[in-house]
Amino acid sequence: MPWTALWPLTFSGRGDYFTSPPVWDGRASGALGSEPRFGARSVAVPQHVADQRRGALQAMFGDDFFDRIHVEPRVLNLGNVSSVQQRAVRVWNAYRARALTLTDAALVAGEGIVLTAPGATPLPFAPLSERTWQIAVGTEGPPVIAATLSFQFAGFGAIPVVITGQRIVAWAFAPDWSRGVLERLAWKTDILTSPTQVEQRRSLRSTPRRSFEATMIVDGRERVLLDLAVFGWGGRTWALPIWPDVQWLPNEHALGIRVIACDPLHRDFRVGGLVQLRGKTAFEVEVAEVEAIGAASITLRHPTTKAWPRGTRLYPVRTARLAEPPKVTRLSDQAASVSARFDIVESCDWPTVADASMYRGHPVLAKRPDETEALSSGWQRALLTLDNEFGRPFVMDPADWAAVSQAHHWRMHGRAERATVRSWLYTLRGRQRAVWRPTHADDLVLVANVAGTATALDVANVGLARFAGLRPGRRDLRIELRDGQAFHRRITAAVALDDEVERLTIDSALGVDIRPQAVRRISFLVLSRGDSEEAEIEHHTDSDGAADTSLVLRAVRDPESDDSGPAPA
Repeated sequence: MPWTALWPLTFSGRGDYFTSPPVWDGRASGALGSEPRFGARSVAVPQHVADQRRGALQAMFGDDFFDRIHVEPRVLNLGNVSSVQQRAVRVWNAYRARALTLTDAALVAGEGIVLTAPGATPLPFAPLSERTWQIAVGTEGPPVIAATLSFQFAGFGAIPVVITGQRIVAWAFAPDWSRGVLERLAWKTDILTSPTQVEQRRSLRSTPRRSFEATMIVDGRERVLLDLAVFGWGGRTWALPIWPDVQWLPNEHALGIRVIACDPLHRDFRVGGLVQLRGKTAFEVEVAEVEAIGAASITLRHPTTKAWPRGTRLYPVRTARLAEPPKVTRLSDQAASVSARFDIVESCDWPTVADASMYRGHPVLAKRPDETEALSSGWQRALLTLDNEFGRPFVMDPADWAAVSQAHHWRMHGRAERATVRSWLYTLRGRQRAVWRPTHADDLVLVANVAGTATALDVANVGLARFAGLRPGRRDLRIELRDGQAFHRRITAAVALDDEVERLTIDSALGVDIRPQAVRRISFLVLSRGDSEEAEIEHHTDSDGAADTSLVLRAVRDPESDDSGPAPA
C-alpha cells in the first residue's frame, strides 16, 4: 500500500488535513499507544473516514527519540584530575504526554566528588522537561576515581552515569638550576648477531622510558608543604612540570580565559596533555588540559580558575611517579635541599630526523661533535678462543672485521638545537637503528687535482690498500669542501702507487673539479648504531640556554651482496 494512502491517518484522522488543522488534545495517538511497535496492527478509524485500509506502521524518528528518558553523558571520563573539574549531567524527560517523578539520585563511591542537584527528591519532571546536575571532582580522595551516579525514576530501572579518572598531584616546586636538571631516555633492543657480526635488531619499546632528576631548595612553608605532600601522597601520580621547557607569560591573563599567549615551538606541549601555571610560590599553581596548540598560543579545554599576572611560569606537564623516596639534606631549621627522581608514566614520542642528508638508505650525522672535551674511540672484535689449558690457545676471528666505536658529544644552545639533537636520539632508538657517522677527522689528504668526470682520487699513502681491504667501516668517504659542499662516495678499489701516494677508485664521479686546496676534510664514513640503550641530557638552564649529551656509536656491518640497499636495521 503506498504511503500516500496513510497520509490522512498520520495527523488528525480527517480526510482533508489542510482544511481541518489538527489540534492535539494531550492524548497519545493510536499509532504511539498500540503494541507491538513493529509489524501489522489495527488502528481504530473514525466512522466519517470513508477510505479505510489495512497496513503496517513504519517506525520513524519520533519513535526512537521521544517517549523515553535521556541522560547525557552516560560516561564521564575525567582523565587526569590535577585540579577541581566541573562537569554537567543533563536529564531529559522525552515523554510527550507523561509526567515522571525522580525518586532518587544516588552517588556511589563518590569520595571527593560534590554533587549539586536542581532540587530535592522526589523531583517531578513535566513532559519534555530537562534538569541539570553539576558534578565537581576535586583532587582529594582515592587515587583512582570509579564512581557511579544512579538516577531512579518511579516505574523504571536505575539509569547509571559512570565517572572515571585518576587523581594526580601537581609538583609545584622549582629546581635549583645551579645544579641543572638531568633527563634520561631509555630504549630496549633485542639484537641477534651472526658469527660474521651481521646483526638483526628489533626494538622492544615503541617509545623510550623517560625520567627527570633535579634538586629543589625549599624553605618556610614550602618546605613543610613538600614534606607533607611526599609523606601523604608520595605513592601517587604527579603532574610533573617539564622544567627545561619553562617560559614566562608576557601578558596578564584574567580569570576564566581559555587561550594563553605563549611560544609552544620546540616545547613538550601536546593536544590532550597538561600544562602547569605557577606563581611566585608553590601555593600558587593550577594545572589545565590542552585542547589546541597554535603558533603563538595554546587553548585550554576548560577556563582557568585563577587570574595569572605577567611573569607567571608556564610549563608543559607529564604524569610521573617518584622513582624512589627523595633524598633530603637539612640546611637549617627552615630550609632543606631535596633531590628527587621521577619516572614518566606516559608515552613520550618525538619526531625523528626528517631533513638529514641520506646515503645508501640511512641518514648522515653530518654535524661535528663538540670537542671541548676528549672523545674516546676504539675497536671491538668478536674473537673465538679455544683453550684446553695445556697447549697454546687457538684464537680465530670469524668476521675478520673490527667494529669501530667512537664517542659523539653534542653541546646545544637554544630550543632549535635541542629539538634537533632529540630527533637524532629518537632516530637511533637506543641500539636499534643505524646512521652514517663520519669520523670528522682528516683521515685522507688529497694530493692531486680531480676532474669532475673522474672516479680516481690520489691521496697521501696511509696504508689503506694494505690494511683496510675495503672492509665495512673504512670503504666509505665523506669529502667536505671549503665552500660547504659535501660528497659521500664508496671506495671500490685502492692501490698504492708508491710510498707516498695511494690511488682510490670511487663508485661515481663527484661532478665538480676539485683542487687539494679546496678540500676541507676527507673522513671515513662508518655505518653505526648506538652502543647503549640509554641517553642522558644534562640541562644546564632552561630550553633557551645550554645543554649537553653524549653517545658512543658502534660500527655495524652493511650487506656485502647488495651495495645499493640499506644496511640491516
